[in-house]
Amino acid sequence: MASVSERENREIEAANSLGNTPVVFIHGLRLLPSSWANWADFFTRASYAPLAPDWPDDPETVEQARANPGVLVKKTLEQVADHTTEIINDLDKKPAVIGS
Repeated sequence: MASVSERENREIEAANSLGNTPVVFIHGLRLLPSSWANWADFFTRASYAPLAPDWPDDPETVEQARANPGVLVKKTLEQVADHTTEIINDLDKKPAVIGS
């Protein structure tokens, strides 16, 4: 499985250094973490520390995903959950639970 990306590490470090309550956004199939950008901005302004984990081996950009769409569907739920758990475990504070 892919390790935590540089972008994800920056988000983890920012959340840990700020001390704000983290909020972890999880995207669905055929989306990328950037799909949460507007919500991440909103939660940043509300003094949370947003994180939007990749799925393992996600392309970095929409353009890369469009050029190779098959890479987005070759993941198992277990891989995605394990990767997200790894990121959450690297946080100093437990993430907020928003919604039901």
